[in-house]
Amino acid sequence: MCYIFSRSFTGRYLMKNPRLINIIFALLMALLFLSCDSSSTESVFSADVFEPVSLSAISPSSQFNNLLDFLDQVADMDPDDIRQQNDEEFLEFARPFTDFWGHTRRFGQITLQDISQPLASLKEKSRQGSLSGEDHKRYALQVRDVLTSSRSQLRDRVDDFEQSVRELVLNWNQNQSPAEFCAALYNQTGEATLLIPGDNFEAANYFCPEDSFYFITEGVHFRQSVTLPGKGTHWVGAGTDLTILDGYHQTETAFIGRVNSSSFQQFTLQHYQLTGIEMVDRLGNSDIEIISVTFRNIGDGMNGQEYGAVKAEWVENVTIRDSHFENVSSAIRFMNSRGPLHVEGNSSINPGRNFFQCDKCFGEGIRILQNTMEFTERFGTDPLEDYINIFMSEGEPDDWIEVNYNRARGHDGSLSGSFIILADAGGRYQKAVGNIGVNPGQVGIGVAGGDYIKVEGNIMYSEPWFGSNVAYYSIDFEMPCSNHIFPGSAAANPNIANWTSAAGNLNRSWSTGLCGISHHALRDSILESSEVGPDIWYLP
Repeated sequence: MCYIFSRSFTGRYLMKNPRLINIIFALLMALLFLSCDSSSTESVFSADVFEPVSLSAISPSSQFNNLLDFLDQVADMDPDDIRQQNDEEFLEFARPFTDFWGHTRRFGQITLQDISQPLASLKEKSRQGSLSGEDHKRYALQVRDVLTSSRSQLRDRVDDFEQSVRELVLNWNQNQSPAEFCAALYNQTGEATLLIPGDNFEAANYFCPEDSFYFITEGVHFRQSVTLPGKGTHWVGAGTDLTILDGYHQTETAFIGRVNSSSFQQFTLQHYQLTGIEMVDRLGNSDIEIISVTFRNIGDGMNGQEYGAVKAEWVENVTIRDSHFENVSSAIRFMNSRGPLHVEGNSSINPGRNFFQCDKCFGEGIRILQNTMEFTERFGTDPLEDYINIFMSEGEPDDWIEVNYNRARGHDGSLSGSFIILADAGGRYQKAVGNIGVNPGQVGIGVAGGDYIKVEGNIMYSEPWFGSNVAYYSIDFEMPCSNHIFPGSAAANPNIANWTSAAGNLNRSWSTGLCGISHHALRDSILESSEVGPDIWYLP
């Protein structure tokens, strides 16, 4: 149970000692943080660096929209009308600005200078695409150490807040550039813009230069949303366990719109209503990295065919790796997209409708490699169907789509769900090699049509359950259908199965014989082994 404390409990003695009130309040709020689930906490805690930041009744996106309306009004004003307002009148007039900037906290120039070098290194390696986990940890820790030691110098507001706001408003009235406005609003080092709890991400994306490097500090950043992330922007957190972007079940999407030459790294997205990162634009999205990002509780109660952690359409050259997806309505969905598309080394618990789907993907360099997926309970409105689904997609004759070395465990009882489906509704030049399935659905690996489809060196195990069907199949659900390739049981890398159907019979394979391999040839190609059991999950 979560107990909510209030400053109003203090007695007459405490009311005469405001400093003591503040100390007790801070202790009580710390207890609140420890006793409440993170989804119900209304203050941001990062004890080593930042004091709590209250969750505003106005969302950051609404604050940003109100700010733009205010700045449009300011741009048309006579500057003397702004100067002649007294302090009270001006602060009331500038309320959209103060609501937006009210949680701003500033580091001194010495602090910013001290973190400039590690941030410059982070930026350089991120731009080069060579930022390893160890490099990130080293540089982020250097930044953290400086910010922690400078905590006492962190100011909740700039000196003479009213005068500073008036000066900023007047500068905008006099056609100040957006980049200069950005520099006045945010902590910057010259190499990076810091986003700390209370900062507005949407405004940073709007005012700061298009190719900005943002370092998102540790702490919880509530209800942040960015529309049309600037071309070349890099969004790098302090680590997935330290930097949390929390939609608070009230914000639809964290990042949405056309995305080009951008990178998202080292933070967690949680409690967003529809999607985590949505890249959908007919003009195209390209050269995108999502690395070491955790997606948690995304799309609760939503349809996984439409919503989920990563939704991408008309994209090209995208890498998603070393990320984690937990309790999402679907994990990764590409539509109408071209390779290279790399989904590598990710993990998932309860990936919703699908962990991965390529829906009409084409070209070279499409790789779904070394991902680990588990199901324990349903999330979203849809049952888990296929962990991996390749739908109406085509590789190249010399560069096939690869679905290799993935593993999945558990199912949601779907009578149409599988571990891997290749050539769903057709396709060509696809292969699945070295995958491991443990009770992964009613089918292990199915080839549903298409031309030039290869299945090799996989291991499938299933206990009997009411929907269990077959380990491998080759079926002409969609024509044309030819050249389904299953190397023989005597081959160096055969497919292996110990699969028990709902009827209690071993059922390693099925073929209609219309796609280049007969039923008997397919059965003969599968090595059936009673030594295969649930422990194959732990094979290297």
